[in-house]
Amino acid sequence: MTTRCLTAALLVLVPTHAGAQDARRAPFDSASHAWDEGRYIEALEGLERLLSGPVGDGLVEEIAQLTGELYEVTEVAPDGRAVRWSPDGRYAAYETGTGPGVTTHVVALEGGEGGPVAHIPASGLVFAPSGNRVAYLAIQESVALRAALTDLARQAATGDRASRARVREEMARLSAEHTHILIRELPSSAERRIAPTDAGVLGLTYGPDGTLYFVGNPRGDPERTDIYAISGYGRPQRLTDGPGQKGNPRVTPGGTHLVYELEDETLGVRDLGSGEIRFLQGSPPVISADGSALAYVGVDGDQNTVNVVRLEPGSEPAEVTRIPYPVARMTSRACSACPELSSLALSPDGSRVAFQAMPREDWEVFIVGSDGGDEIHLTREIQHDLFPRFLEDGRLLALKGEGRHRRSHLYELETGEVTWLFHNNTVRTVAPEYEWAPSPDGTKLLIVAERDGDTVSPERGVYLLDLARKVTRADVLHRVRSNLATERSLQERTREMYRVIADDARAAVADVSTSQVFEYERDLFRFGSKHITQPGNALAIDYLVDKLRSFGYEPELQWFDARGVRSANVIATLPGTANPELVYAVSSHFDSSARGPGADDNTSGTAALLEAARVLAQRPLPATIEFAFFTGEEAGLLGSREYVRRSVEAGDKLVGALNNDMVGWAENHRLDNTIRYSNAGIRDLQHGAAILFSDLITYDAKYYKSTDAAAYYDAYGDIVGGIGSYPILASPHYHQVHDVLETINHQLVAEVSKVTVASVMLMASSPARITGLVVGRRGRSVEVTWTPAPEHDVTHYVVAYGPPDDPWRTSITAAEPLVTLEDLEAGSVIAVKAVNQKGMKSWDWARAEVAEVANLDPGLADALR
Repeated sequence: MTTRCLTAALLVLVPTHAGAQDARRAPFDSASHAWDEGRYIEALEGLERLLSGPVGDGLVEEIAQLTGELYEVTEVAPDGRAVRWSPDGRYAAYETGTGPGVTTHVVALEGGEGGPVAHIPASGLVFAPSGNRVAYLAIQESVALRAALTDLARQAATGDRASRARVREEMARLSAEHTHILIRELPSSAERRIAPTDAGVLGLTYGPDGTLYFVGNPRGDPERTDIYAISGYGRPQRLTDGPGQKGNPRVTPGGTHLVYELEDETLGVRDLGSGEIRFLQGSPPVISADGSALAYVGVDGDQNTVNVVRLEPGSEPAEVTRIPYPVARMTSRACSACPELSSLALSPDGSRVAFQAMPREDWEVFIVGSDGGDEIHLTREIQHDLFPRFLEDGRLLALKGEGRHRRSHLYELETGEVTWLFHNNTVRTVAPEYEWAPSPDGTKLLIVAERDGDTVSPERGVYLLDLARKVTRADVLHRVRSNLATERSLQERTREMYRVIADDARAAVADVSTSQVFEYERDLFRFGSKHITQPGNALAIDYLVDKLRSFGYEPELQWFDARGVRSANVIATLPGTANPELVYAVSSHFDSSARGPGADDNTSGTAALLEAARVLAQRPLPATIEFAFFTGEEAGLLGSREYVRRSVEAGDKLVGALNNDMVGWAENHRLDNTIRYSNAGIRDLQHGAAILFSDLITYDAKYYKSTDAAAYYDAYGDIVGGIGSYPILASPHYHQVHDVLETINHQLVAEVSKVTVASVMLMASSPARITGLVVGRRGRSVEVTWTPAPEHDVTHYVVAYGPPDDPWRTSITAAEPLVTLEDLEAGSVIAVKAVNQKGMKSWDWARAEVAEVANLDPGLADALR
């Protein structure tokens, strides 16, 4: 039962308070409905009134969950990955850097703080049970080893996939032979080294009694690994025998058994007392926190079984449930020493098993008693529900969505309440999560995420979420007021941005037809897979050419050979009326994966682009528009690379681009999607287009890598925006045979087309972002110059400047591309826009920072400042 259901039940049970409850519920429900419909200013104003009034205390949790996080979150580090806890919960570790530059940072988390304890130049660190000792691996470098690894790397670069895999295995084996184990005491940093003489070392784990276990590759036998144990600083003892690869050792919390995996989905279970080993057929293995039980998934004919075995003498595996559809057998680790994410979980006392199964197209989480009773279908989301993990006997953590945007959710098993745990507490920006590590007592979570929505920069923050500390009324009120101010500013700025062309844009988007959109989708869907290797690719090319001709264009076909297959981009050009030499590209890829028809990926984007081309065909704009239908995206972004290559070769002045990809799948009734951008100006103007001219609810994420937008960015820089799936790649149909037409919301595709039309109308009618901005000092003055705007109707420029926290504090105009500013501190931000005869400004600011005065005598530098 959810919190709202519980509240409704109380209204029935306690009728004397019904009037007061209704008085509180009505305004909250009104604000909640406004939020659901994307009327955020109205919603936030209502929530602010509630939190500021006498009923605010009773609504804090509901408002917190509507607007962001319920539990307190603190930043442990601005960048990190591979998070893990010490067994006593006092310390945590995370890694930064890559290759030889990897560093593991150990921090103390007592009281929610993240104080540094150690910085160790290695990866794969593991904590001893006490938490005051760690072990890690280090490679003994030598000239011979470096030469051998360099030679192997050269072989890997030139071979096929199979040979590259073999070479990587050889590189790992060779590195392992030169690897030794270091044991460090915390916080003294005293270290001892263990160098196994008969095996290369591949991975480490501690048992609860302080015994160190590792996976070793016996020298002279590259086809085999074994599990070894080291007590104290003694010699390693081999615990396994026989051929084949053995890995992922884990010791039961009671220290009674060692569990490890073999190549053929066989589990080895060694009794550490008697030395007896038994083998079980299945995977993945999970052990209860009290060490009493082991669970795994098996196969019996055409059915899957969930099995539990008690870790006590004479106990035999018991089948607790039998499932006729797929049951997941997955594990995922951020590093060899990190807690794994598993598709199977046992409650701490071993009495319940949670598992992933797929009744239809998406994974869902089920729970069953270890005795085979009380089976529950826990989740029924339209998207994937993944990697369940018990935090305590009545609490379960599980993830929702696809790999590039999973979100953590907490399930209270007794009440049925579900809480989305991590957020960035903003209305618009999407915050992808990547790693989760619960504390040993289940009261805290370490999460690796991009809270700022920037998926492009390599940095990913490490955050500590405390399930024992909820946000306060003051916290939530501050959150609501901050979002309200941001949302008001966005709407005010974008209304002004579109003021001159608002009537024209409104008339254009009124011509967008959902019926037309469905027609394009239906026709393209009939071709089946449109991958470059499939007949549907050529059929789609012919169809696009015919449709574009019917709109009045004469399409260009950009034929090229793609991995032995001939295919073509289809380009329709709408010449500019005032600045025809300036080009804006609007694109989508029309091909699909080889295994499916690609109704969402990317017939939806293609249909939205066709409708935009139809609507604008008789509405030429000041700058030229190229509607680009790309081929070969699914084969490696081939079409977009070819289009950009030709544009660069021809010297085209491509000054802005929108790329739409996967815009038709809706998780629920909401018409929502994500602006995926590199350029903040395009991000904002697309939010404005959605707010002013469509029913689309827009979010944003800085996201363009591994998409067709990357080709624009690589050649022309920061000029990219566009619409893509919300949440990012959350659709369970992504790249599957069931990415079919009936999963598409056709109105959603039409709303994306409206936003695209309005966006490109603004971009092509406004001056582009200026280039060549240079800031230099001349005495106490700052001289700012830039390249004149290329548009023919620019009348003047706006120059804004101020400190980093208020960069628009002062604004002046300039008739020429040169201004001199006085008394600006180092670090001040200067931004410039061009303004045309209609009063329209550039759609993005050109920005620069005032640098420190360098290479001068300190006294003179101070004087110049």
